[in-house]
Amino acid sequence: MSAKLAIAVVGFGAIGRQHARNLANIEGVDFAGVVDPLSDARASAESHGYPSFSSVEDLLKNPLDAAVVSVPTALHYPISLQLIHAGIGVLVEKPLAQTIEQGTEMIERSRAGGIPLMVGYVERFNPAIIAAQGLIRDGLVGKPLQVTTRRVGTWPARVRDANVIVDIGVHDIDLISFLLQTNLTLLDAQGGMAISTDRIDYASLMMDAGGVAATALINWVTPVKIRDMTITGLAGFLQIDYLRQQTHFAPGRDFVITESYEDFIAQYEEGVLLECPVVRREPLRLELEKFVDVLHGAECPDPKIALESLRIALEATGMIERKLRLGAPT
Repeated sequence: MSAKLAIAVVGFGAIGRQHARNLANIEGVDFAGVVDPLSDARASAESHGYPSFSSVEDLLKNPLDAAVVSVPTALHYPISLQLIHAGIGVLVEKPLAQTIEQGTEMIERSRAGGIPLMVGYVERFNPAIIAAQGLIRDGLVGKPLQVTTRRVGTWPARVRDANVIVDIGVHDIDLISFLLQTNLTLLDAQGGMAISTDRIDYASLMMDAGGVAATALINWVTPVKIRDMTITGLAGFLQIDYLRQQTHFAPGRDFVITESYEDFIAQYEEGVLLECPVVRREPLRLELEKFVDVLHGAECPDPKIALESLRIALEATGMIERKLRLGAPT
């Protein structure tokens, strides 16, 4: 690689701190510091030895190649555009923006200027997902039939301006599309406000993934944190645990059509889940290493896929909100 890249983090909240920790230790990166308008956040950054700035304007007075934007969702659009206009590469946390129009403009401006724009779908870099992707690519699952995801847990303190679908559900919407290499169509969305009084905090989404039945269960109500996915195919079954970074696979069976229904049913025996080899690493670190590669000229993941994930999340939000207004069962 060439000279070190100067990369900063804008927003020193829960995820921004993790970005900073990793960037400060990635070979080939000169960590340029942290931007945050809050003095307490800047003091915390400085206690770690990071330079701190109160605004993007102050940051841009220094040499800079790229920045990670990890601010509240409402600020993704203006801050990312400010950086793109300055010729700075951007890794923006998910979701891409608050609206499709904002996200479209961000993509168009970045492409017009030849500026890298990558969206932080960190689960793509989860080693368990990488292992599952290989099994699917090699045909061991066969034709996928059903996909089910669960992303549930308690209410996160960091969320201020997004509902559960837009904030965390977009991860699984993206993963389904990513693993199956197809666009999604929303068929139905149910949900509501169990704890919150101003935003959806639980939802179930039914989607068509290129002929595959896909279901996503999302909430901030379950007292334990669960992040998993199952994929059923004609040739096998995948069980993926994002938190434990574990992927299990159960091979399917070849069935012989018989004249006797009893003989046919006798072929059905419960399979055995086999644990697949997974090289465990921090997904965020892998994502940032990919971003560094992109800054050095590697192909950037298409941000239009992130735009599609946002579209599904917003469609689901609108569907549930309409049902709530009409008083329909959710």
